[in-house]
Amino acid sequence: MKFLKFVPLFVAPILLAGCAGSSNGDDLEVPTNLPPICRDIDFVANPDMREMCGVRRVHNKAYRNIPQQRYLINPNGTSIVKTDGQLELRFQNSLPLYLDGPITRELQFNQEKRLEKVQNSYDYHEIYSGKERIRIFKMGIPTDMGNTYDFCFRIPEKKGNARTRSVAMGNHIEAMTCDDFDFLVAQDNERKAAKKK
Repeated sequence: MKFLKFVPLFVAPILLAGCAGSSNGDDLEVPTNLPPICRDIDFVANPDMREMCGVRRVHNKAYRNIPQQRYLINPNGTSIVKTDGQLELRFQNSLPLYLDGPITRELQFNQEKRLEKVQNSYDYHEIYSGKERIRIFKMGIPTDMGNTYDFCFRIPEKKGNARTRSVAMGNHIEAMTCDDFDFLVAQDNERKAAKKK
């Protein structure tokens, strides 16, 4: 009987700790479609902004499949989203592209890093060959381990017209090798240099 009197003393701290939640924001689910006004808010320091921005607490800490996101500096609105160990590069009005290799282990996505934009490089080229226009770009993405990885892409021309669904869906960016990117850029530079002579 004496033992039962002391049970509330042991249970109370546990309940209070559970109600307090995580002070570092690990238990917060931040949507990946945040409006620009919500992207730079620290939801740990400003809990009153959570409801307005659609941020909620996840009570089951065993649930690790929460999408986490970090924004890049260029192009505007581009982000990297981590879900269940996989990385997606997301451009505005385009389908996501999967990133693989060591970068998947070298980028951090905690609440503190969420507020830091990734200081990436962005090298865009439009190459004209006859009537054909080729749009390509290279992104150098630095990681929290100090390494930088290059990824290269091609933007195909939109098909159809303004009334078709393919245009309304936006660009379908395609991955390409950076060797092909470098070759096309070098070839274009040679062509431009030859015209100047």
